Amino acid sequence: MAIVQNLNGRLNFCISADEKSSGAALQSYDEYIKLLNEIDYAAALINREGTITSPDVRGVFIKNKKGNFSIIPGQEFNPLIFRGQNNDYPFMPSSRRYELFDGNERVRHSIEWIKKNEFVSLITSTPYYTRTKEFEVLGCKYEYDMEAIAKQYNFVSDNIDVTRNLMVAYFFAYTYWDADKNECRPLEGFEYNTPMLYTGSIRELYYKSYTAVKDLSFQAIVCAKAQQTLSLNIGDNWDYIKTLFRKIELPKDVRIARNVYDQFDGGRLLLPPDYASKCANLVKDYKTLQDDLITEYCDQTNTDEVWLRGEYEKLGYEFTEKRWELPSQAGEMINKEIDDYVLPYLNSNFIYRTEPA
Repeated sequence: MAIVQNLNGRLNFCISADEKSSGAALQSYDEYIKLLNEIDYAAALINREGTITSPDVRGVFIKNKKGNFSIIPGQEFNPLIFRGQNNDYPFMPSSRRYELFDGNERVRHSIEWIKKNEFVSLITSTPYYTRTKEFEVLGCKYEYDMEAIAKQYNFVSDNIDVTRNLMVAYFFAYTYWDADKNECRPLEGFEYNTPMLYTGSIRELYYKSYTAVKDLSFQAIVCAKAQQTLSLNIGDNWDYIKTLFRKIELPKDVRIARNVYDQFDGGRLLLPPDYASKCANLVKDYKTLQDDLITEYCDQTNTDEVWLRGEYEKLGYEFTEKRWELPSQAGEMINKEIDDYVLPYLNSNFIYRTEPA
């Protein structure tokens, strides 16, 4: 049993070395990669080294480059990751979709950057961060990848999301976001849409573009749990990284679209109303910008701050020195999410292997 109670009475996730495994160290990221299978026999329960895994394994814990533990959901030796798109769009992260020489684009990019950092600052002040950073496996603590968290909630990022669940990829290939109704809808016509599936290998990405997977990890948050999401940092390499995925055009069939849509209750099973999404919407919707972040953005990008502030004022933004704060009841709601969803998930047959002596 890995769920224990802290001194303050809160539940915690902790796997400690017992007497038999005293001194054991969690396997490194490099060791984890070596255990993965080739694509041709991805789902085999035995790998090239003759190591056997169980079909009941939900995921693995590994030690990342920072010395924290990372969470990789899915079958232990299976390297496959998937991405679904309702058209053959580029693998271009949102951070690269701006023509920054254009003044309007520069303003839009700066607002997105500031809002992302406001969101990250807010999340680190909540139990999402303060509680989960105490999770522990064999002496390694847990820490969110904040860039991956920001991408999960659609802030500008160098990352793109992939999933370990093929059906989740199908859902995003066969649906679209109806802005007027503010909901997902199944594709009903294919004149302008071609459902696409992209399949890649964590192992191949590691050896051919290490930077894309150097921070690869599941984020211990409800939305990521529902989608079995991993986040790839593809930055300037997006055009090359797309070549490392096999591209498959899926059938243009409204029956498939409807059945996949219904499988996930219209997306409600994949897009749960967790409190982190409320935090994201709160930050995005308010027409305020934090003063210090404006200055930081201008310093990093060599942008004229006087000009930029003038553009913000034209758009109706106000400047503030205040940090975001949530209502007092928010903490308990987030704690309940962690207790009811995150902890049971991590305790449901996620395993670890120790690094060779």
